[in-house]
Amino acid sequence: MCYNELCEKMAKKKKSEIFEFLGIHKPLFVMTGLPGNNIKRFVDRKEQLDYFIASIGMKQKCAVIGEQGTGKTSFLLKLLDMMKDSVYCDYLQFSFAMEESEQSRLHFLRKITRTLLYLIAKNDQLLDKIGKDEISFEIERLEYSIIIENQVKTLKSVEGEIDAGIEGNFWKVLIPAEFRAKLAAKREKEKQDIEKKDYPIHNENTLYNTIIKLLEKIDEPIVLFIDELDKVGRFPLESPEWDKEVMKILELSREIMLNEKIILVFALQNELYEKLRKAQKEEGDVSILGLINSFKKLEGFDLEFAGQAVDASLKHAGYKGSKEDLFETGIIEIILSVVNGNPRLFMYYLLELAKKAFLKKQKPISLALLKDLLMEIDEKMNDKKWNELMKQIPSTPLRHRATLA
Repeated sequence: MCYNELCEKMAKKKKSEIFEFLGIHKPLFVMTGLPGNNIKRFVDRKEQLDYFIASIGMKQKCAVIGEQGTGKTSFLLKLLDMMKDSVYCDYLQFSFAMEESEQSRLHFLRKITRTLLYLIAKNDQLLDKIGKDEISFEIERLEYSIIIENQVKTLKSVEGEIDAGIEGNFWKVLIPAEFRAKLAAKREKEKQDIEKKDYPIHNENTLYNTIIKLLEKIDEPIVLFIDELDKVGRFPLESPEWDKEVMKILELSREIMLNEKIILVFALQNELYEKLRKAQKEEGDVSILGLINSFKKLEGFDLEFAGQAVDASLKHAGYKGSKEDLFETGIIEIILSVVNGNPRLFMYYLLELAKKAFLKKQKPISLALLKDLLMEIDEKMNDKKWNELMKQIPSTPLRHRATLA
């Protein structure tokens, strides 16, 4: 048995031991979005879901707003899950590196085009309206354009290193002339390959024209849930360049934003919330955000919401008992207070606590174990702060409070 196989076998054994100890058969808590079967962990948000379903029905461009970790991705995936049988819809992530920001419109339109093409290709009704040959042609053209662009970037990068030389700490490495010749030959071959094709490589205008052409042939609007636009350019959120970059993408794609055959539902950070409100009231120079005319803000967990989320996770993982059987009274309250209601961090602390319980072979999981964990994770945690947290625990157990409320 090779080393990698041995490591894989040991990892499976350890996973099996953790699952057996906790009494589960699936991962207990997750911190990412909830794709696929994991969407069963999604709880509450009914009011917001109903609002967006109604907005989409009215063909409005929408945005779900919230801080990092409040569940925007899971919310979009839940909307997709609820609407996939009644409308043509799909989910896509959109972000790119800062050095590519000058091509923001190209990246955005390309992502929209690719998602549309593959949505149509897997839907027989849409495919019949547009035609298999046309869709196959457009998919090949798009993918080939991306391949050629990537190859050109690679060649330019390597050629730049050749021209400048590669600097080491103590010496300069020169690229052999034979390698330089091979690169030139490869570039010439790619040029010839491009010329053999009977269509041009995509640019911003051809991508836009392709999107419009596809949309004109369908009767019902297509709904696209667009996630991670808030990570555009990898700018820090506090950077003044961040929201400018987001609005630039929307501005450059105004034609798509105005097209009624495509409904875009964005996930955006809180930093744009006030600007969306001003755009709604037609205040200030935020006209492009005025095209996102339906939006709601997601709040973090409160105690009842957090309890429901834990219940859903335990049920999905196959745990036979209740959260009160697994966690000592007060654990959920303290973690919720420490993370200030942030759902992602809440699940992270619970996951770390479950792992620590396995390593210590302690079940049910105690407050003393949580205190140890907080001391390890938060360097500012001390006995005084822990005692303050303990004072926040109500005398009524969590399982009874929802009933009393």
